[in-house]
Amino acid sequence: MKKHLFFFLFLLLISSCGKKDTTAEKTAEAGNSLDTDTIFSFTVDKLPSSCDNSSEIVCTINLAVKCLLNPQFSECSKAKDLLPSFLFMEDETLQRPTFQSYKITKLKPRSDGAVEVYTQSSCNGNWFGLCNGNIIYVMKNYDSTWHIVDMYALEF
Repeated sequence: MKKHLFFFLFLLLISSCGKKDTTAEKTAEAGNSLDTDTIFSFTVDKLPSSCDNSSEIVCTINLAVKCLLNPQFSECSKAKDLLPSFLFMEDETLQRPTFQSYKITKLKPRSDGAVEVYTQSSCNGNWFGLCNGNIIYVMKNYDSTWHIVDMYALEF
């Protein structure tokens, strides 16, 4: 019986030594390719159909901005599982902007596995106050794809 117990413990030890792809590692990897000096700008009539940035986090935020500006944009129909559903709301009283720019200022990992991406944003609309000022995108990595699970604004 002792042989079996030691064998089981040995297998448990070996299996726990394998390399695991954690959210912290993915965050560090994504953070290495972020450029905090770049300002990303979008106008509703000239939305690019692809993302040429090397950071998946930037590409996901760019997609959110595109869908905020125009929820009927071709990429948005495929992205509904990556972005918060309120981005796709259509109502004339929401004051949807036609222009938005942002700059990433900080990447902050959270204990729940999410990442907060702090941005300085400006737009020519209101949209719940989520396009002007300090906008934070809360992101999680599911199946090697970054998803925006929440957005909020901070006042400093």
